[in-house]
Amino acid sequence: MANSRIVLGVDIGSTKVATVAGEVHSTRGLILRGLCSVPCDAIARGVVRDLNQAAKDIDESFSGAMYSSGLTANEVFVGITGRDIYSRNCRATLDITHPEGEITTSDVDRVIELALPKLLPEGQQIVHTMVREFALDGIRTSRSPVGMIGRRLDVEAHVVIGSSSQIANLERAISRVDLKVKSYVHLLIAAGEAVLSAEDRNAGCILIDVGGGTTNVGVFLGGTLSYSRCIPVGGQNYDHDLKQGLGVSFEEAQRIKRSYGKAWIEPENEELEDFVDVKFYGHKEYDKIKRRRIYEIMQPRTEELLEQIIDALNESGQIARVAGGVILVGGGCQLRQLRRYLQRHLQRQVRIGLPTGIGHLLDEYRTPAYAPTLGLLLYGAKYGEESRTQEASLLSEVLSALRDIFGGLLPHKRKPEAEEN
Repeated sequence: MANSRIVLGVDIGSTKVATVAGEVHSTRGLILRGLCSVPCDAIARGVVRDLNQAAKDIDESFSGAMYSSGLTANEVFVGITGRDIYSRNCRATLDITHPEGEITTSDVDRVIELALPKLLPEGQQIVHTMVREFALDGIRTSRSPVGMIGRRLDVEAHVVIGSSSQIANLERAISRVDLKVKSYVHLLIAAGEAVLSAEDRNAGCILIDVGGGTTNVGVFLGGTLSYSRCIPVGGQNYDHDLKQGLGVSFEEAQRIKRSYGKAWIEPENEELEDFVDVKFYGHKEYDKIKRRRIYEIMQPRTEELLEQIIDALNESGQIARVAGGVILVGGGCQLRQLRRYLQRHLQRQVRIGLPTGIGHLLDEYRTPAYAPTLGLLLYGAKYGEESRTQEASLLSEVLSALRDIFGGLLPHKRKPEAEEN
């Protein structure tokens, strides 16, 4: 359509591959056209384990979304996460030598280039670069400083770094189904586009994405991501714990978690003495066990998750500056009592983040599990016209994205609440 453009996102996780398709209209905004999610076990914690199966799962998900949408396109925004993804804040200063002192696009290019890390560990590459703020003669500015007058230009950038082999394997799986990567997007950034309000960003907040194989912890300050860390614990760990602890199949462990599982329960709760049905491995009939046994298996994993979240937040060194609360997204955050447990121990208000800002969004997708996936659509709608493939200039992308909106995530080369379950 002449007055619209197509946006596609692919979220490749440890438990599912989800493809989302939408259209950005000049008058109606962003509209969801199709979404298809298929189970996936070819990727573990962001790392491709089976290239052929990963390509097959991506193809099935993409084909399903495109069939339901009726659209035709092949350039996608790809969500990226994993244990090898980390971030750092980088700064640089440039002395302005022009006689008139006017800041030019070349000056901004240069100072951003100076801020990027020059020596990365072997096998690592920059995935995302996000300009957090500029300062002109020591005075912070919330927009691009091009055209302003000054003698010293400072920049602070948040740089996301990942494994070159991880990214190459993801791209190979995607290219096998004739798709082109328009940009890689850190899933914390994508989720933030879907669930964070302007108030969240301005006050500062903590965004936690509890996925199947990993949990991503991010701190947002000054409107942008300031810190991120991937924790190798996710919702699927509870399934494996129940499988091993009770001696049941993986499918039965998943059923038990869905039916009876809680992240935490008061030790004097009478519910602990209730009996529930469990089918032990190799048994044809259900047996009875006390709920206490289930919670004794699950609660240590919750405590481990909390401990690693606290370690990540302490590592950030920024918690004292965060005035806002905690927002949870991802399928794993829907585990009963997890929100209350984290609120009690983090001593902050914790809410479940639901995606907003997309038209024609069905209730089945208006859940925290789909927040990162739908966030890819919002990211593409916001920055898609400026995005290019990896061969494009990073510095040009930074400047393009800063023209109208400062502080958004820039692609590198190549809120409302939910009820407690």
